[in-house]
Amino acid sequence: MAYTPLFIMHFLFILYLHSNHHLTMKSLLLPLLCLLYLSATLDAQTLFSREKRDYIWTLGYGNNSPNPIFGGSRISFHTSPPTVSLEPRNMNFEAAASCMSSTSGQLLYYSNGITIDIFLNQTMENGHGINPSPFTNEWAENGIPYPQTLLALPQIGDRYLLFHLPFIYHEEPFNGDILYSDRLYYSKIDMAFNNGNGIVLEKNISVILDTIDQGGKITAVRHANGRDWWVVVAQYNTNHFYRLLVTPDSVYNHGLQTIGQAVPSGLGQAAFSPDGTKYARLNLKWWGFDQYVDIFDFDRCSGEFSNPVQFTYRDSALMGGLAFSENSRFLYVSSFGYVYQYDLQSDSISTSKIVVGFPEELGEGYFLSQLAPNGEIYIGTQGTHSHMHVIHKPNKAGSACNFEYIGLDLPTLNFRTVPNFPYFGLGPQDGSSCDTLNINNPVPHAAFEYTKSDSTMKVDYFDASLFATEWLWDFGDGITSSLRHPVHSYSQSGLFEVCLTASNITGAETICKDIKIDAVTNTNSPDESLLTIKLFPNPAEELVYITIDSPSTISGFTVKLFDFFGRQVLRQPMEAIIRLDVVDFPAGLYLCTIENESEVYWATKLCIR
Repeated sequence: MAYTPLFIMHFLFILYLHSNHHLTMKSLLLPLLCLLYLSATLDAQTLFSREKRDYIWTLGYGNNSPNPIFGGSRISFHTSPPTVSLEPRNMNFEAAASCMSSTSGQLLYYSNGITIDIFLNQTMENGHGINPSPFTNEWAENGIPYPQTLLALPQIGDRYLLFHLPFIYHEEPFNGDILYSDRLYYSKIDMAFNNGNGIVLEKNISVILDTIDQGGKITAVRHANGRDWWVVVAQYNTNHFYRLLVTPDSVYNHGLQTIGQAVPSGLGQAAFSPDGTKYARLNLKWWGFDQYVDIFDFDRCSGEFSNPVQFTYRDSALMGGLAFSENSRFLYVSSFGYVYQYDLQSDSISTSKIVVGFPEELGEGYFLSQLAPNGEIYIGTQGTHSHMHVIHKPNKAGSACNFEYIGLDLPTLNFRTVPNFPYFGLGPQDGSSCDTLNINNPVPHAAFEYTKSDSTMKVDYFDASLFATEWLWDFGDGITSSLRHPVHSYSQSGLFEVCLTASNITGAETICKDIKIDAVTNTNSPDESLLTIKLFPNPAEELVYITIDSPSTISGFTVKLFDFFGRQVLRQPMEAIIRLDVVDFPAGLYLCTIENESEVYWATKLCIR
């Protein structure tokens, strides 16, 4: 049981009375005054609670077509699994999407970057004309086609802010006309007006006048005081980051911070980890070239970045996104044809990459990702489809994360749209220098997950607790650990009761699970150092050959060929010499892989002319 500080003070006061038999009024006065003071102070404190601002997702099209497949879709996370339903709506979404619900999860308003509508399927008063520009006028019927260009945040009470980016055409040498944003706007919304239907009090307020990272990548994280917000956008084609502080009465521009290496701006996504300690950004500029992942530490008090980590990868990516697991350990990068998992606890994040999602025959590739309030990650498709992909257990490593291709069916078609949300489950940083508002995190909700090795008696434990700052593990064999994500090797098989106690300054909670440890079994996996794989000729016109010096080592693997759009166009079983007939394939770049159901063992680009 967790005792409140007020209960403890009452107990100590009674104990004081019983231990002092000869008390005068004067001797009673000091402890009584102390008790009254502490009671008043504790009563002034509030406990942080996770608001349900992201419990309703709006996406899809408006009901302006005779074909119902072009209607609106709604996802509600009030149920488990989430409820997906058809929603009558006028608004079309094309990649850009932001919506806001009340603290209890009732939809208030949503926007596609052109207008702001309310839950009654009507445009909010003064909700027309955001992001004024010729480009906006061209897309007025569809919505802005670039992701993460909108972000809704609660300010205080019934007041909200919508951050948004306009687009203009710009001519670049060798690239022709491109779109970029020359400023960042925000608009003020007050839902107390019009009987709760709201009004846009002010719109298109410029807070940054500068070129912004292509695709926007607007994201936010809660300030360490538990109330305010940090909003971050990057400058175009640089390593400069703007930090905006949102308070109950204003938006303050903290200017640019230069950190890390400059990268070319392109499609991608940015996000903060749920614990607020990490910021990650993905930029994909050209197909077949380097794709950039940047990761920084973040200080929620000062708004400063530190410890830059940058790495690149190359695959068939045209577009992609990223999201963190709720325990903040794993970063998932959705890269058109693949979904990668990176372990942020690894000494080398780039080499920790594990492929958890592969190109599929249906060709519904991967684009934007979003951590949902149920702890799962939802990944949108790269085109117009009526599905989303789901990572059901993102707190686990490797294939245990349970990635499901087409894991959620939608009642309508949806064009690349996944709403852009910050993480609403992050409270104050208790005990920090800026923890000044008498807001405390609640008693932790203890939870954990684990994966067992088939070849050893080693278990990887993954904390999934909410609001915890300290962890104590009891592995059931007399060994304990205070690490957040420990790895434990058992010396014998058997059934063990494993307990995790998650705690913070408010209290603690313990959860226990029975875990069965089996005796060691042997597994064999291919050793890359023993194999030589060659593909020739490259470029090719008619026939392509792949030679493998020891094909039995990777028996069960398959050779696959994917086109520019990530669609599988050829599939053959493993042989010592593999012959691919490509004479009828259109000229262009292709990706050739050797893979099985759990990993891509080898991949290379193939040019067909």
